[in-house]
Amino acid sequence: MPQVSKIRLDKKTEEELIKKLEMALAKIGSTQEMSSFLDSLLTKNEKIMVAKRLVVAILIQENYTDSQISRVLNLTRITVAKARLFYELRSGDLKIGIKKLEAEQNFEEFKKMLIALANYSIRAAGGYVKL
Repeated sequence: MPQVSKIRLDKKTEEELIKKLEMALAKIGSTQEMSSFLDSLLTKNEKIMVAKRLVVAILIQENYTDSQISRVLNLTRITVAKARLFYELRSGDLKIGIKKLEAEQNFEEFKKMLIALANYSIRAAGGYVKL
């Protein structure tokens, strides 16, 4: 997780900053603009962290276990368990974003790739993969 300064902003300022970020994200009109925006805003590791959170939610929705998800994404089971708890508490909100992704043509291919990777990891962990 990225570190947040120990010197906290007051709650009102934090809320205002978050609203501005949300507004900026909502107004971005294309994938190319979003990519450019995120490249200038986030480090590669931060983008990977956010992407993994999204993939964890997708795999939870597909009924994968915490240990399966942790193997696929190289996360600790504790991290996946926390993400699952967060997903269970806020799944309605997260499902909005996932539904938008599902509307994309290549989402099914992406999901199939994730599931294939998950299934491979499960077999490999059990020693069932032949080289």
